[in-house]
Amino acid sequence: MGTAFHPVAPSPHLPVAPSPHLPLPTPLRVSPASIEETCEVMKLATREGWNVVPSGAGMWLEVGNPLGRVDLIVSTARLNRILDHEPLDLVASTEAGVTLDAFNQRLDEGGQWLPLDPPDDGRATIGGVVATGVSGAQRCGYGQPRSFVIGMRVVLADGRTVKAGGRVVKNVAGYDLCKLFTGSFGTLGIICEMTFKLRPLPAKQVTLIAAGGPAYLLEAARNVYQAGLLPAGLELVSGRLANELGGASSLEAQLLIRFAGIENTVDYQVEKAATIIKSSGATRIEINESDRALWRRLQEISLGRSGATTIRMNVKPSQLKDALNLIEATNNDSRRWHAGVGDGRLRVIDTVENNPAECIRHLTTLRQAVEALGGSLVIENMPAEIGNKIDSWGHNRAADLMRRVKQQLDPSRLFSTGRFGNETVNSASA
Repeated sequence: MGTAFHPVAPSPHLPVAPSPHLPLPTPLRVSPASIEETCEVMKLATREGWNVVPSGAGMWLEVGNPLGRVDLIVSTARLNRILDHEPLDLVASTEAGVTLDAFNQRLDEGGQWLPLDPPDDGRATIGGVVATGVSGAQRCGYGQPRSFVIGMRVVLADGRTVKAGGRVVKNVAGYDLCKLFTGSFGTLGIICEMTFKLRPLPAKQVTLIAAGGPAYLLEAARNVYQAGLLPAGLELVSGRLANELGGASSLEAQLLIRFAGIENTVDYQVEKAATIIKSSGATRIEINESDRALWRRLQEISLGRSGATTIRMNVKPSQLKDALNLIEATNNDSRRWHAGVGDGRLRVIDTVENNPAECIRHLTTLRQAVEALGGSLVIENMPAEIGNKIDSWGHNRAADLMRRVKQQLDPSRLFSTGRFGNETVNSASA
């Protein structure tokens, strides 16, 4: 078997304990080059009782609650082939280790793309994007990763392969299973191959940027959205984050409105949106016709920094003002956040507290307030010293679902055990 094995340096986020059969003093990183090799790796792991963590670029290994034990990290780095692209069908298939950037570069040759923009500094793999299911700033215009996955091949804990969906957009057999694995954070199986439905590349993309107070800009954004202009991105960003994006000399908040499509339609939308914004109290309006670097920088900043705390909130779009008020009530000039006006997504980046106890108190209070609005708060990254003292997910329906499904697909709890917290669930309730 051509699988590559490498030792992994110890990490506080990847605890190790001796396995019940073959003790491993340190985690091994395994790099299978095919689905068949991945199956053999999992058969061995099942026999030896090893705990396994699937990995793409390794950018999201610390997300969720601390893992109970890690013996084996299964990397998709060598599953790096784009399998096929059918431009006439708007469909493409790829292995999990291909980066999102490389995938879109290939699709660009056929005038198409996969319109996803998760937090990413260029390393994100397709498998990682699907496994996390995390959306970016253009979610309101294009949707979430689960909206694009129409087929998938996954290796389960016992080494069996399950295939869901198909290669044709109209074939939706097994599509619910695709949605189930999307956002599972490596707790149900190893995603090896995926098939996506695609979108044509827009002929023109332009971003209108308005600066001013967050309350005024939020109202302006709602007016744009209600005018039926259908922006690809409608993002409100804090003054500090706007400053780091490179377009602000002050710490004023900014509203980024991206339009994409045929040239005449985009020109009309930009003109109409500018008229709406001018009556909203914005202090400055500009138009960026070469906006790719701007949105890419937003993806990079969204990753946050190691050792800090990054949280993601989801509320109804109508409740976004209340959620922003919660952030502003405890805000400081160093905090960075951005909010999706059209979908109610709010990400707060680098929430740093010197006192771990104070950080836990703040996050607990904030989560209670968000849940009282009918939303949810997920702690994506946190310092190791508070990781064992607060749940990452809270009352999150997706996390609850993953705990129940895990009992069916991974009853021995080999995959990323502990990431969603208590996984001991009565199978009758699943």
